Amino acid sequence: MLTSGQLAQRCHTSIRTVQYYDQKGLLHAKRTPSNRRAYDEKALLRLQQIITYRKLGFKLKDIQRLIENKQTAHVLSSLIDKQTNLLQQQLHQTKSQLEGLKYLKKQLNSMDNFSTKLQEEVLSSMNMTKELHHLRLKLVVWGLIVDILLWGSLIYVVYQGTSIWWFILGFIFSLIICGKITYSYYQHSLYLCPHCHSEFVPLFREWILAVHTPNMKKLTCPHCQQKNFCIEEYR
Repeated sequence: MLTSGQLAQRCHTSIRTVQYYDQKGLLHAKRTPSNRRAYDEKALLRLQQIITYRKLGFKLKDIQRLIENKQTAHVLSSLIDKQTNLLQQQLHQTKSQLEGLKYLKKQLNSMDNFSTKLQEEVLSSMNMTKELHHLRLKLVVWGLIVDILLWGSLIYVVYQGTSIWWFILGFIFSLIICGKITYSYYQHSLYLCPHCHSEFVPLFREWILAVHTPNMKKLTCPHCQQKNFCIEEYR
């Protein structure tokens, strides 16, 4: 059996960390006759797992799911994808900040135009984000209109006992609207490759079939030929 101090030393961490994970229910101590905490080899392996997952950026609630779930491989695979997407977004943000710092450094040699140029760059970036947000909002609104049109025509046919052609017409118009708003979204989408950092527009067929998250799509970059979750931007 190991004391808190011995466990911390074996895992190259602090006693406070061991106590914190114990309080959170991630570690389970046994009590000695003198009412002191004691940990077995199973707790040692558990703490090593926790520390490894923490270094990879996993949150404590996700780590708890991992170490308590019997289907660990399936859960871990899902959490790896989630963490990878998050880190890719953070990487993109960090690289954007680095580019901004390089820009600021260059502008130090021309302080007269510094404020104006900086404002233009910042406003341009903000407008791009705002346009993408508006585009997604528009997509949601049109989606609601399609739902109303489709279900409205179906309800009208069922309750009024009218011709099925009203539903068919509603269905056709819904398809037309869906096609137009989908293609419009595609026309305004641009993607950043996390591997070579190039911006590109995918083929429509690949774009429409791609696996996606709210801010990314899994696409093949035409520049480096790598398939990754690429960050969506407005064009």
